[in-house]
Amino acid sequence: MRFTIKLKLLLAFGFIITMLVGTAFYSVSSIADVNSHWSDTLNGPAARLSAAQDLNIAQLQQVRQQKNMLVSASTDETEKYIVSSDKARAEYDETFNIILGKATDQGMVLWNKLKGLTADFRKQDDQIRSFILAGNLDAASRISTTTARATTSEIDALLADVFQLERERLAEASKNAVEEYTNIRSIVIGVAAVASVAAFAAAIWIIISISRGISTAVTTVQRVSEGDLTKFADIRTSDEIGMLLGHVNSMVERLRAVVGDALTASENVSAGSQQLSSGSEQLSQGATEQASSAEEASASMEQMAANIKQNADNAAQTEKIARQSATDAEESGK
Repeated sequence: MRFTIKLKLLLAFGFIITMLVGTAFYSVSSIADVNSHWSDTLNGPAARLSAAQDLNIAQLQQVRQQKNMLVSASTDETEKYIVSSDKARAEYDETFNIILGKATDQGMVLWNKLKGLTADFRKQDDQIRSFILAGNLDAASRISTTTARATTSEIDALLADVFQLERERLAEASKNAVEEYTNIRSIVIGVAAVASVAAFAAAIWIIISISRGISTAVTTVQRVSEGDLTKFADIRTSDEIGMLLGHVNSMVERLRAVVGDALTASENVSAGSQQLSSGSEQLSQGATEQASSAEEASASMEQMAANIKQNADNAAQTEKIARQSATDAEESGK
């Protein structure tokens, strides 16, 4: 498969987008986990601590109404305090049932113990009410200051243990939340850093590959423009830049072939010119020789003409002499 620039960009941006989407998904998932943990904390230790505090308030309200009954001045006041105490009991029981629904296995030990102490306190409180309504304040006061006070002290101590337990759980939940936040932050920052480094590295990689390829192409074309066809471009990639350099090398190779053909043709033309020059020299030499022969023939012809003229002159002279001789002979015969 050709590793093109488009594929490089696609892979680089795909990796970055994947990292960002993964980071976003992890962040949302982590936020959901944190929200779930905080919800568990609010519905667990925080809710139990708040309910235990409400339970303590209801218990204190019962003790207060008990003391009010001991100092009431009339039966009507006693009945009013009994009504208030019953209201506090109802609030206590309602809160206690809520706590039992949220209690852990470790907490159930304390809550079951508190349930027994609550039952003891209720019995003692009912006895105090009965003695007060019967007018026996001494017996009521004795129970209130002895067994009822001891039971109340145990309830207070047990609720203090509950407060301590739930505060420790809240502290642990807070610590876990901080650790979870720190882990999430570290992971998100780490992923963001990796994505940033990857994006930077991909950008540098692509820029260098493109710049190097274009620089190689420019250098090769410049050498070609200067007439240097001895070197090819160094192809290091298989992308579009590599294809460009491949075409540049093909161009150089074809130019080499063209120049080679031109050199061969030039050599052939040079050889033909040399042969033509040699033939011309031979032809010139032949023409010179023919001219020399013609001059010799012309001289011979001139010589022959001179001889013929001489012969003609001689013949004319002979004829003249003959005629004169004939004339002289005729004259002698007479």
